[in-house]
Amino acid sequence: MSSVPELPARFGRYDVLTKLAEGGMATVYVGRAVGAAGFERLVAIKACHPTLLGDESFRAMFLDEARLAARIHHPNVVPTLDVADDDGLYLVMDYVEGAKLSDWIRAERDERRGVAPEMALRVMVDALRGLHAAHEAKGAAGEPLGLVHRDVSPQNLVVGVDGTTRVLDFGIAKAEARATVTSEHTVKGKLGYLSPEQLGGGVVSPRTDVFAAGVVLWETLTGRRLFTGDSRQDVLQKILYVPIKRPSRVASVPEALDAVVMRALEREPSARYPSAAAFADALEGCGIEVANPAAVGQRVEALFAEPLEARRRLLRERMARPSATVEPPMTEAPPRRSALWLAGVLAAVLVAGAVGALVTLWIASPAPERPAADAEESPRAPPARVAEPVPVEPAAEPEA
Repeated sequence: MSSVPELPARFGRYDVLTKLAEGGMATVYVGRAVGAAGFERLVAIKACHPTLLGDESFRAMFLDEARLAARIHHPNVVPTLDVADDDGLYLVMDYVEGAKLSDWIRAERDERRGVAPEMALRVMVDALRGLHAAHEAKGAAGEPLGLVHRDVSPQNLVVGVDGTTRVLDFGIAKAEARATVTSEHTVKGKLGYLSPEQLGGGVVSPRTDVFAAGVVLWETLTGRRLFTGDSRQDVLQKILYVPIKRPSRVASVPEALDAVVMRALEREPSARYPSAAAFADALEGCGIEVANPAAVGQRVEALFAEPLEARRRLLRERMARPSATVEPPMTEAPPRRSALWLAGVLAAVLVAGAVGALVTLWIASPAPERPAADAEESPRAPPARVAEPVPVEPAAEPEA
């Protein structure tokens, strides 16, 4: 008898085709939406674990993520299409065929190198454009949402086989209109990508995401982790005080990129780029070629050929099966309990172009582990010492 648990047949109107990944709070599946006249669409379904359904604070956070993500309409952000609780609590997203940036970095690291600079720039320019769209997002009445991602990391950037990079997972995003609020005494996020102001209890702003994006770019170029240590306290000390080494001193990175990267990594927020868009502009104007999406897509296809083809075969097989969902007549359809239907999002995604009905492969793996060499000199003097940084609560999300 197999010990592998069976897949759920469906979530609401979505067939479950296969499982992608599982984390402490949710499991991500590939699903199929079906409709009239043979309509089918592949989606990603993020379903929270049944044990958390009775946790009202988690439920509110989960619904917040869907509501906020639905307000961001940009080709460099994975769109949220639906959220409901008729078969548990789940949200539905576009499913992008490709790999997480963390897996790309790891694959290149296995060859003892970082991602090629021109491709790293393409990935980061895309990601920064998506982040800027999130920072500028507005509510239904046109009011600024004041959104900050707060968890920018290689695990939350998906690079598609179409060569486009997309930002995902707004589960712990900060927004002025958010219903749930993180405790002011606790910081959420992945430790190695937290900014000094997050650790020191400072103001979180779009420049916080700029710092995290700078860490991601440094690691993408060098193939190494920037902030590592034998303990959490060691990592905190490095983020707050230890001089940061220029990427060209760690790996074969063009020196022209040093100043651009190091400005993003300034410990004083006001010294960083004023926006994610300004960071992207600086990358495009630094004199280093930015790869076109076709070249990036070809690299992803080459690096992940076997898992991509295996996933495609599996999906073709599962898609050939009859749908497990039966769409009832509209007059008989029961209302969804406490459901949040994100009206108009699907249409917005289709109109936005470049996103379309995509298929996704997310290959979960740890971020690059090779530590950086000893640091030499930070771009500016570190801030005054903070005796006791606020506690850090790791970001909880499935590696998918």
